[in-house]
Amino acid sequence: MAELEHAHHCTPDDHNHGSPAHAHELGHGHDFAAANRAFFDQHAHEHSHGHDDAHSRERSVRQVNALRKAWPELFDEDSTVAMDYACGTGLVSQQLCQYVQSVVGVDISQASVDLYNTQASNQGLAPEEMRAVCAELKGEPGELDGLKFDIIVCCASYHHFPSIADTTRVLASFLKPGGSLLVADIKSSEDGRELFPATHHHLVPHKHGLSEDAVRAAFEGAGLARFDMRDVFKAKMRPTGDEVQWFVVRGVKAT
Repeated sequence: MAELEHAHHCTPDDHNHGSPAHAHELGHGHDFAAANRAFFDQHAHEHSHGHDDAHSRERSVRQVNALRKAWPELFDEDSTVAMDYACGTGLVSQQLCQYVQSVVGVDISQASVDLYNTQASNQGLAPEEMRAVCAELKGEPGELDGLKFDIIVCCASYHHFPSIADTTRVLASFLKPGGSLLVADIKSSEDGRELFPATHHHLVPHKHGLSEDAVRAAFEGAGLARFDMRDVFKAKMRPTGDEVQWFVVRGVKAT
């Protein structure tokens, strides 16, 4: 998904979105995947400007650095094969590719994927190093040509997925044995207040953020072990100015 400081004003200063690559249809007849796909296809070119914006780059740097600080052993530029899930126009991938052998971005927005690949090419990166595909993964055999990953990274998109349990099960199926799912997102507040403004509730089913219990249940339900969730930094939510807590979390696929 694209970087959402601009048209998507529910984002905090350090909120670097990817598009919600596999938001399935929620109850009450609302299809979050369709709403998000339409939004990011429409605004991808606006969000691509974030590649030239120091503020947007800094958001992606903070997220990737938080993951690397928590689990440095997972990032090997000579061997690590990574997926950037809900990659948008590629700000997280641009940071991630410095620390891994290759990155494959996955997103449901074709416009975002096209910009991702154009920008990677313009920077002299070969597709073997960094590329994106437009796909709605379902965890079925043959998807992504059977490619499996050492790490799968998803930054600032889990709160867009109506069922984080379903999303986590799909992502776990793309991990190599012993591979890790790494997520960075916004933690629910202790008082249970809504963190996202009503103008974006059609895009954000988890408007209160995500609780540790909910994330743990999704990871363990997908068969991921060694659950490790850590608070990493705080940022202000736009346009309210409310401070929100960011977390990173890791789950490991059995060997």
